[in-house]
Amino acid sequence: MAVIRTAIVIIFFLTSFATQARPRPPEPSVWLYNQTQDQVVVERNTHQIRPFASITKLMTAMIVIDQDWNWERRLQLSKLAGSRLPTGKYTRGELLRALLINSNNAAAETFAADYPGGRSAFLQAMNQRAWNLGMYSTQFQDPSGLSSGNVSNAGDLGAMIRAAGEYSIIREISIQSHVAVETRSRKRTRIMELNNTNGRALGMIENVRVGKTGFTNPAGFCVGLQVEQQGEVYLVVVLGAKNSTKRLDLVKNLLYNHTVESTNAKDSDSNRRSRRLQTR
Repeated sequence: MAVIRTAIVIIFFLTSFATQARPRPPEPSVWLYNQTQDQVVVERNTHQIRPFASITKLMTAMIVIDQDWNWERRLQLSKLAGSRLPTGKYTRGELLRALLINSNNAAAETFAADYPGGRSAFLQAMNQRAWNLGMYSTQFQDPSGLSSGNVSNAGDLGAMIRAAGEYSIIREISIQSHVAVETRSRKRTRIMELNNTNGRALGMIENVRVGKTGFTNPAGFCVGLQVEQQGEVYLVVVLGAKNSTKRLDLVKNLLYNHTVESTNAKDSDSNRRSRRLQTR
């Protein structure tokens, strides 16, 4: 009996030590930027370099659009990543919609394979574009965001989201609720509907111009948005949230608390300047 009690005590202490020694996950990175006023409103852990999952696909889309505007050309779907789409050929337009709306990883790999020089040249173009945007803490190792080697910080990703917002086709596609894709087999053709993986975030947030969510185990739950609030344009980045609910709560807190404060502060400054002019 004494041996059993001793064993229980040892197991208890070993378990306690393991729990204490386990590193705590880092707090989320949170960044809110008023693009209209060129002003950072909120920043927490913004310089922490971490994976950012499928937010990657905004950069993928920019490289694809710059490469070729022929959206009717058909490409064979890549097998390097899983996909809800059946094996077959799809137009570049269908693949771009699947990429941005349904976060389709095979679509990302298909575009990379089609790029002049192949996948390695596509990744080089992604990294070069990041450097040109001043994203000096960013590295891309794959076109989909599945790789934990795709790393950045919140401020860098804000620059990427801002650049993506300059593409009307990205603004148009990324906020659609679903995409209908024509799939073909030997016997018949059918339409497959793919839902927007950003659906919950888009449904709860008003006036989204560009949006992309992401999740992998190393990255946690992430989101990047360009949103219009109070007549001004804001960029929002959340990286490493514990779950999708926490991610959405962080975004809502940023947009519905801090953007109002930012606007009120701007109005107060305007009123003070007006009063000073009146007293001169």
